[in-house]
Amino acid sequence: MQRMRNALLVFTFLTGILFACSKSGSSTDTGSGGPHVVTDNDTTRPVLEITSPVSNQVYASGSTISVSGKISDDLGLYRGNIRITNDANGEILKEQLYEIHGVLLYNFNISYPASVTAVSDYTVAVFFEDHGLNGVSRTLKIKVNP
Repeated sequence: MQRMRNALLVFTFLTGILFACSKSGSSTDTGSGGPHVVTDNDTTRPVLEITSPVSNQVYASGSTISVSGKISDDLGLYRGNIRITNDANGEILKEQLYEIHGVLLYNFNISYPASVTAVSDYTVAVFFEDHGLNGVSRTLKIKVNP
């Protein structure tokens, strides 16, 4: 049931992106009261660098998982999200949403205190897009030991 809710959430989020923004250069209300103008001539994806964690990194229960890095774009960023998910049940453990209109370089950092009683596999997913609706994403697998 939780996985179905998570899938529906992702579908709703992505559908919202597609319908809220079109490559027509028109402006639409973003829900925050301001218009979002799509940049038609922007065809270059943002550049994403994740400095931590590294793929397959192992944490001990009681430690803090830190997701940090930077995102940059030549013409300006739009929005993104970072999510830490428990692979066993699909539960979203931590999610941070970003709306960073026009910023060329943004450093991100979120933390999640891990506490487990059994070995647990997590997925860290990072997604950002620019005003041309060019997206970049990365996923990493990590493990937390009791």
